[in-house]
Amino acid sequence: MDMDFKNGRRITVAEMAPHIHGFLPSENKVEKISHWLTNWIIFSLEIGKIKPYDLLPSKSHLAYHIGVSEGTIQNVFRIVEDSGYIESKQRIGTYIKNIHDQSCIEKLTSKRQLAIEIVKKYIVENKYQIDEEFISARKLADQLGMSNSTLRTAYNFLSTNGILKQKGQYYYINSLDFRVEKIQTETLVEKVALKLKKYIKEELKPGDKLPANNILSKNFDASVKTIHDAIKLLAKEEILYVRRGRYGTIVLDQNSNSSSELYFYEKYEHKIKQLISEKYNVGDKLPSIKEFSKEYKVSEKTIKKALDNLAEDGYLAFSRGRYGGTFVLDIPTDSSQAYKWLAITPEYMNN
Repeated sequence: MDMDFKNGRRITVAEMAPHIHGFLPSENKVEKISHWLTNWIIFSLEIGKIKPYDLLPSKSHLAYHIGVSEGTIQNVFRIVEDSGYIESKQRIGTYIKNIHDQSCIEKLTSKRQLAIEIVKKYIVENKYQIDEEFISARKLADQLGMSNSTLRTAYNFLSTNGILKQKGQYYYINSLDFRVEKIQTETLVEKVALKLKKYIKEELKPGDKLPANNILSKNFDASVKTIHDAIKLLAKEEILYVRRGRYGTIVLDQNSNSSSELYFYEKYEHKIKQLISEKYNVGDKLPSIKEFSKEYKVSEKTIKKALDNLAEDGYLAFSRGRYGGTFVLDIPTDSSQAYKWLAITPEYMNN
C-alpha cells in the first residue's frame, strides 16, 4: 500500500476546475459539491486524467477556491467516501480509491446500491408521476431510519442516471422507466458488524474493553468509519456499551439487565436540534459555543461535540473569520431521530 501512495501524486485545485462558486439561496451546498466531485472523479478515472491513490487537494484549498467553509468540504468528503470513491488516511490525506479493488466494489454494491433500490421501490409503491416533487432525502432518511448521507448519494446517482432531476434543493421524478432490483447483499457495515460480533464472542468477555477503532480497522480491513458504524449497530443490540474518552467501548453481559444511556453530549445535541427545528431557518446564525454553554450550564467541550455531530449530519456549517460562526444548513424534520441508533431499553424509556 505504501508503494501505491508513493506512485500517486497530489491533484491540484486548478486541474479540477471547480466552477461551482454560485449557489442559489435554496440550494444545498454539500449536495451540489458532492455531486460535482463524484462525477469529476468518475470521468477523470475513465479518461486516465487521474489514477487510484492520487491525493485530492486539502480541504482548506478546495474550500477557499469554491467559496465555502472547510466544514462543508469535510461533509462533502464524507458523502463521496460513502460512495466508495475516496478514502482518508491519517498523515497522508484523502486519496482516490481503486474502484476495481474488491473491498471497494463490495462497498459500492452494498450500502449505496441498497439505498438506490430502496428509493426506486419507494417511487413505485407510492405511485409517483413524472414531474412530481419527490420526498427530500432528509425526510425519507427519517422515515426509513437510514443514514441521510447514504440516501443523498442514492439521490445523486438516480439524478445522474435520469430517474430523478434536481431543481435547486428539490428533486422531481424524471423517468419511471426502471426496474427495482432485488438486492440480497448485506451492507458492508452489517458484514463488519457480524465479524465483530463473532470476534467479541470468541475473544472477549463481559466488561472487557474493545480495541481502539483504528486497530479494529486494520484487523478487519475496513475504514475507521465503517468500524464506527458497525459498533453503532452492536450498541443498538446492546452487545456493546460505548462511552467517550478513556472509558472506551465495553462488552456488555447479555445475561444481565444492564442498560445504556444517552451520552451526555447527545442530550444537548437533541436540545439544539429541537431548537433549530422550532426557531431557526436555513442560513440563520446560531449562538456561540460559549453562549450555549452558559445557557445550558454545561462545558463548552460538551456543546462543541454536540455541534460537531449536527454538522456531520448536515444540519450545520462552520465558518471562520470576522463574520464567521455556526450557520443552519438544513432544518431537522424530526428531532427524535437523534436517538434512533442508541441502545435504549424499555425500562430506560419508561423513566
